Amino acid sequence: MALFRRIRRLFRSPEEDPREVLASLLLAAREDPALRRQVLFVLEAPPLQRASLIHSAVHEMTLRGEPAAARAAFVFLTTDEGARAAREALRAP
Repeated sequence: MALFRRIRRLFRSPEEDPREVLASLLLAAREDPALRRQVLFVLEAPPLQRASLIHSAVHEMTLRGEPAAARAAFVFLTTDEGARAAREALRAP
C-alpha cells in the first residue's frame, strides 16, 4: 500500500475533479520511473486482484478522510476500460 500512500500525498484538494486527479496521477507516473512501475503493477494485475487492491486503498483513503475526487479517480481504475486507458497513457511515447 506504499504506492497509494505516496500517490495520496499528491492530491489534497477536495474540490478537484476526479478526471484531473487521475490525469495528475498518470503524469506523475510518466515522469517518475519507480512510480510508473508501481502503477503499472496494479494496472496489469488480473481484474479481480486489481479491483481488490484498489478498493482496499479507497477504503483506507475514506477512513483517513481523503478527498472524494481522489477516491473516485482510483475507483475508475478498477474497471477494465479505466485500467486499459491508464496503461495506454503510461506506455504512450
